[in-house]
Amino acid sequence: MATLAHDLKFGVRMLLKTPVVSGVAALSLALGIAANAGMFALLDGFLWNPLPWPDQDELVVFQEQRDGEAVELASGVSVANYRDYIEAGQSFESAFLYGIELANLTGVEVPEQLQVVVSTPDIFEVLEVQPALGRGFRPEEGAEGRGNLLVLTHDFWERRFLADRAVLGQTLTIDGTQHTIIGVMPQDFDMVPANVQAIRPTDYDGELENRGNHGYLAFARLRAGVTPAQAEAALAPVSQRLAGEFPEAKRGWTLRITPMGDFFPGPTDQRMVVILTAVTLFGLLIACANVANLLLGRAEVRQKEISVRTALGAGRARILRQLLTESVTLGVVAGGIGVLLSVYLIRWIASAMPPEMPRSMIPALNPTVLFLTVAVSLGAGVLFGLAPALHATGGELREGLGEGSRGGTAGRRRKRLRNTFVIGEFAVALALLTGAGFLMQAFDSVANTDAGFDTDGLLSFRLSVLEDRYTDDGAVVVYQEELLRALNEIPGATDVAVMSALPRGRNTDRARYSVDGRPVLDAVEQPAATFQAVNADYFAALDVELIRGRLLEESDRADAQPVALVSQALARLEFPDEDALGKTITVRGESRMVVGVVEDVMHERIQLAGQSGEAIYLPIAQYPLRNPSFAIRSEGDPTRLSADVRQAIWSVEADQPVAQLRTVQAHIDESLAGPQALSLFLMIIGAVALS
Repeated sequence: MATLAHDLKFGVRMLLKTPVVSGVAALSLALGIAANAGMFALLDGFLWNPLPWPDQDELVVFQEQRDGEAVELASGVSVANYRDYIEAGQSFESAFLYGIELANLTGVEVPEQLQVVVSTPDIFEVLEVQPALGRGFRPEEGAEGRGNLLVLTHDFWERRFLADRAVLGQTLTIDGTQHTIIGVMPQDFDMVPANVQAIRPTDYDGELENRGNHGYLAFARLRAGVTPAQAEAALAPVSQRLAGEFPEAKRGWTLRITPMGDFFPGPTDQRMVVILTAVTLFGLLIACANVANLLLGRAEVRQKEISVRTALGAGRARILRQLLTESVTLGVVAGGIGVLLSVYLIRWIASAMPPEMPRSMIPALNPTVLFLTVAVSLGAGVLFGLAPALHATGGELREGLGEGSRGGTAGRRRKRLRNTFVIGEFAVALALLTGAGFLMQAFDSVANTDAGFDTDGLLSFRLSVLEDRYTDDGAVVVYQEELLRALNEIPGATDVAVMSALPRGRNTDRARYSVDGRPVLDAVEQPAATFQAVNADYFAALDVELIRGRLLEESDRADAQPVALVSQALARLEFPDEDALGKTITVRGESRMVVGVVEDVMHERIQLAGQSGEAIYLPIAQYPLRNPSFAIRSEGDPTRLSADVRQAIWSVEADQPVAQLRTVQAHIDESLAGPQALSLFLMIIGAVALS
C-alpha cells in the first residue's frame, strides 16, 4: 500500500511536470469518455433497463402485419380479432387490450386535453403492477355504464391534485361524463406511450363489428414454458380462418406474437443504438491512440531517467508499474472531467427523447452508467499506457544512458512504434469520420430539406372536439366554422388553417387509394399517400402554391360533389402522361374528383424510401375532424397571439381545452430533436477522432 501511495504521488508530480502534454491528453480522453457515458446511458435505457413490469420476458404483444410489409410497420389488432385469438389460444396466462384516446377534462378553471389509456379491466393483473394508492379495476367494471372510473398516473396526480391522498372518491368530468377516481399508480409506473394522465376501463363491446380497425395494442403473459414462436404457431390457423371468414378486413394480414423487448423500443432503434455504441467505442479507441502517442513522445524524453533507475537496481516490473500508475492516474483525471461533461451530454440527449418515451428508457447518469464510466476510465488508462510503458521498459535499458550521443536501434524502434500508432489511428479515424460524415449529411438533409411550406409566423395548436356537445358530423362542422370566424378576427392574424395533422410531425396520417377505371387491387397492394382533411384557407396559411386547377372552396360542402386535391408528386406518379384534373380517385371508401394539383409538401417527419410527397387533400366539410390541428399565420412574432387564441376559442366554447399551443417551427424542432441530437453526437465523436 505504501508503495502504491508512493507511485501515485510520483505519478502526479510527473504529470504536473509536463502540464501541456498532460492537459491535452486528459481533455482528449475526457471527450471520448463523456461520449461513452452518453452511450452507456442510451444502452441502459434502451437495452439493459426494461420497462418496470415484473417478468417482462413473459410479456408479448399481438400485432397484425400486412403481407409484404416490413415487420417494423406491423400494426396492432382489432378488438374482434383479439377476442378470437384469446378464446382460441391456450398459450397465455392472461391478456389485456388497450388504446390511447384524447379526452377533454372540463369543469375546472382551465380545461385540459388529456391522453387516457382506455383498457380492458385486467391491465394491472397482466402487468403485475397495482396502484400505489387505492385499487385497480374489477372484471365487471369494463361493462357499458360501469366504466366511469379512473386510475391516475403519479405525475398527473401530483400536478393536478398536489399529491393529495384524499383524492380517492373525487370526480373529474371527462368528455362530459363524471368519472370517479379510485386509484393512483406508483411513481415508476410506465405505459407505452408514457405521456398519459389516466387509465379507465372498458370492455370494447362496441368495437366488435369493426374488424378493420387495427389500432389497438394487446399485451399477454405467456404460460410457463411457452415461447412467443410457439404461441404464434398455435394461433396461425385461427388467423387463417379469420382471413377466410372476413376477407375485406383480414385478408392480407398475418398475426405476429412479438416479445416485449422486440416491440419497444423496437428492432430499428435497438440496431441504431448498437451501431452508435460501436462508433463511440471506436472514438474512444482513437482517443487512446492519441494519448498513447503523446505518452510515447514523453517516454523518449524520460528514457535517460528510466535507464538511470535501472542502473541503480530498479527492476522492469517496478518501472512498468510506475508508468502504468501514471497512465491510470491520467485516466482517472480524464474520467472525472468526462463524467462532468457527460452530465450535460446526457441531459441534452434526454431532452431530445420523444414525449411518448417511457421514463425508464430515458437516458440518465445512474449508478450503472457511472460504474461503467469509471471502469472505462481505468481501462483506458491501462490501454493507452501499456504500449508506451512496455516499450520504455523493453530492450537494453542501459543503452538509454548513451543514446543521445550514439543513436542506436532504440530510437528507431520508438519511431516505428509511433508510426504504427499514427497509421492505425489514421485508418480508424478515416473509417469513423467517413461513416459519421455520411450519417450527419443524411440527417442534415432531413432537417434542412425544403418542406414545401413557410414556417415563419405560424402559430399552431390542437383541439379535441367535445364529444358530449357535438355528437354528429354536422354539428362538428358548424362548431369549427364558428371557431374559424373567431380566430380570423384576432388582430394580426392573416390566415387560419385547419388540418388533420401538422406537417413534419409524429401524427401524419396515410391512406390507401385507387384510381377509378383501373384494375382493382387488393387493399394491401394499393398505393398509399399522406391524407389531409383541410379548410379552404389551408394553402394560403401555409403558403402552398396551386399548380393547376382550383383550390378547395367554401362551397365544397357535405352535400356537394366529393372533391379532392392531389400533390404534384401524386399527379406525376399516377398520371404521368395525362392531366390529373377531372380524374376520380377512391380514398377512405369514397370516389372523389380531382379538382386541383398543388405543390409538394413534406408531411412526414422523415421522408422514407419510396415517399416523394404524394398527398391527397379533402375539404373538412366532407370529412369532419374531431381532433384537428390549427395553424395561424400572423404579422410578426406569432407567440404574441397565444392569449388571444385562447380567448377566441373560449368565446365560442368555454370548456374547450387548447393543447400544444406553440409555433410551427417549435413543433418541427421537437419532431426532429432525435435526428438533430444524433447528428450533433456524431460531431462530438468526430471531434474526439481529430483531437
